Amino acid sequence: MNEPFLHMYDYSIWANERVFNHMQSLPEDVFHHEVNLGFHSIAAVFGHLAAAEEVWFARIKEESPPPLTARPFANMEVARHYMSQLQTRHREYLATVDDMGKIVTYDNTAGESFQNSISEILQQVVNHGTYHRGNITTMFRHLGHKGIITDYIAFLRG
Repeated sequence: MNEPFLHMYDYSIWANERVFNHMQSLPEDVFHHEVNLGFHSIAAVFGHLAAAEEVWFARIKEESPPPLTARPFANMEVARHYMSQLQTRHREYLATVDDMGKIVTYDNTAGESFQNSISEILQQVVNHGTYHRGNITTMFRHLGHKGIITDYIAFLRG
């Protein structure tokens, strides 16, 4: 049964959308504003998240992954649209998976071979997004803006 896994991925989709919704209330330049906080901008964080998710889902599907190169986004709306389409495709794919415990073999970016279940990789994708949304919240605060709550418990509370 995929419901718990789809629920977990739905949380990640919800959290990303909350960040985009929050950015709409901020000055437009916040998305590309230069900071020195691990990433150089919020745009760079979303570019990294998109690239990483594409790589992980290619591995889940046992396909050759694209390069782990941050996707360039001209503005927040382009990033939002890209992420929305990406997440829709991935959620639709997850809904078709018969066995979330299926083990897939893949090579990391250094060429080392690993094996993980689809559910473990999905947990990695969700945790990775959570981590980097924390980076984005730090950037918001550094730039003098409020952060946005994307905690899992807030998702559950609806």
